[in-house]
Amino acid sequence: MSNKSTSESSTLQKITRRLGTLFYARRKLLLVCLAGSCLFSFFWIRDQARRRLAQERSRLASEDFIPFEKSTRPPLARTGIKFWQNTESTRSIIRFQDSYFAATDGGMVQFSTDGNILRHYTVLDGLTESDLLSFAVFDSKLFIGTASQGLLSFDGERFESYRWPDRESQAITAMLADGGRLLCGTFGGGLIEFDGRRFTELKAGADRTRLLAINCLVKDGSRLYVGTFNDGLWLLEAGRWLHFRSADGLASNRVVGVVAGGGNVFVASDFGLASATSAGLIEADPSSTHKRFHTLATLPTLSGLISYGGLLLAIKDNGELLAFDQKAATRNSLPVRNLSWPKPGDLSGSRLMSVDDTLWLLGSRGIWHTQEAASAQTPAQLSLTRFGHASETPPALASNVISALALDAGGRFWAGNFRRGIDVLSGEGKKIAHLESEAVREVNFLLPEAGMESAVLAATSHGVVRFASQFRSTSSTKADGLPSNSIMHLSLAEGGNSSATKATRGSELVLATGRGLGVGQQGKWRALTTVQGLPSDQIYTTLFFNRSLFVGTLGGLAQVESGRVVRVFKDSNSKLTHNWVTGLCAAGARLFIGTYGGGVFELAPSNDLHGFSQEIGTPVVNPNAMWSDGQMLFVGTLDGAWVFDLHAQKWTHLKDELPASTVLSITGDAKFVYFGTTNGIARVEKTYLTGLN
Repeated sequence: MSNKSTSESSTLQKITRRLGTLFYARRKLLLVCLAGSCLFSFFWIRDQARRRLAQERSRLASEDFIPFEKSTRPPLARTGIKFWQNTESTRSIIRFQDSYFAATDGGMVQFSTDGNILRHYTVLDGLTESDLLSFAVFDSKLFIGTASQGLLSFDGERFESYRWPDRESQAITAMLADGGRLLCGTFGGGLIEFDGRRFTELKAGADRTRLLAINCLVKDGSRLYVGTFNDGLWLLEAGRWLHFRSADGLASNRVVGVVAGGGNVFVASDFGLASATSAGLIEADPSSTHKRFHTLATLPTLSGLISYGGLLLAIKDNGELLAFDQKAATRNSLPVRNLSWPKPGDLSGSRLMSVDDTLWLLGSRGIWHTQEAASAQTPAQLSLTRFGHASETPPALASNVISALALDAGGRFWAGNFRRGIDVLSGEGKKIAHLESEAVREVNFLLPEAGMESAVLAATSHGVVRFASQFRSTSSTKADGLPSNSIMHLSLAEGGNSSATKATRGSELVLATGRGLGVGQQGKWRALTTVQGLPSDQIYTTLFFNRSLFVGTLGGLAQVESGRVVRVFKDSNSKLTHNWVTGLCAAGARLFIGTYGGGVFELAPSNDLHGFSQEIGTPVVNPNAMWSDGQMLFVGTLDGAWVFDLHAQKWTHLKDELPASTVLSITGDAKFVYFGTTNGIARVEKTYLTGLN
């Protein structure tokens, strides 16, 4: 019995051990399976996360990828076309292929290293426009930022254009070549990166903010500083964006210059100079209300800042140059030294650059430079000399914004502009005289007097100015009985005919003003306003045609006879689609009407209006930008000029042949037609124009 019990006990123990072994084996298998399942889940989740992250990155990358249009810009045939442009107003300068290149509002100028002008590049050479803003050398090419037509590249022989059709603003206000990429700061299109193959927009922060109105781009090591026109300073460090405004200690939100290095950051705005430490900007708690910057100097109208020879050099818009000791700039207060240099009295748009270890000063009156290294012991006199040997000769045009054109009886060419008065030129564009005073500015229209060799009447924002022989002038203003000092247009009131374009001394004149018409002469003026039936007191243009005076106003077209308004044409009672009438022109026996946004109309003898929208659309006709030689009608718009062959009844669009697309004034003679634009004058031979039809 005992043996049997022992045997059963041994068997039970064996069974128990086997069951235990089986249990532990199953538990081990279960644990292995569980571990495997967890491991599989981990890798599956990780792969899914990676896949989703890659998809998100791809989505974001596709969102930031900028579609672009690239085209080669071949030169335009120059036969019959010549430009007159001022190239003094300089925005940037750079060295490329052993030459210096200057970006101006009159095209690109190439200089030799000793200052000789080698070439003036215009839209006839392949530029997309004349108004240039910024430069950078990238990928062995010169990249050019324009004011409205995007980006250009130049390899020394040909131009290529890059445009971004998905964004409105094409103004490239700052550029920076950063290793294998080119950064383009735009005014309305964001911060754009170009790697030579594609464009990508860089956006700031978790909310992916578009950076707008960029003024300057500065790199310090791995840190990128982006100064803006009205939104302060942005800083990019290791993928992290930081934003600083006047609440953080900047003098204002309009940043005009940044100098970074040695652990310090100096920021110039249009109201002064502020500083901070780099570490203080990077490491500061974003939620803290403590100001990161402290003010070094309150200096209104600053327009630039640069580090040069141990000094901080700041410049005001008018060219006033200021020096600070950069080593002492961490103090709470900083002594300011004014550095004198032979600056013009009317300088504006001043900025500083450093190219080839040389200090360059750019502005509206040209380029200055020095090759002497500056230091903290720089004397009060800074040696700056004018760059460009040919610049010693005054430019033919004082400004490129040509608002009025006329040819006097002596064959002289008169060009009026909004800012700098009137330039009188020879038929070849050589300067004869420059007429400018408090009364002779903001010139809206020029009317030669018949029989007087150099007598011209000018309609300005300060009244009417008459120039006689030797350019002696007399003025008439509101104090002399004019309805207003702001005169938009002058025309012959009596004794005229359908082709009259010149006033005879002693004739009555009609003045288009913002307070109705003024009719009379020599202090004896009478008014015609809405009280007498004009559709508006805001008058833009007038024309005596077939014994009637036609008046273009903000509210429609009026026909006046014997001092009375006999008919009004408006969108409510005629085929006139836009009431804002800006131009009137007689072409033979035909009367044409230009409107601001409605295009061109013709008034038939039956008093019916006919529009040309099917032929040319509805362009904006600029005030008084219509002229005819009896064979063709020329119309200046915001998008070039339209030319109408009166015999063939055919319209031709003229744009690529002009220095700018905005045409403000037109006149001509037997051989040439002159187009005044926002970037200079184009003199075009009539044979070229007839060849277009």
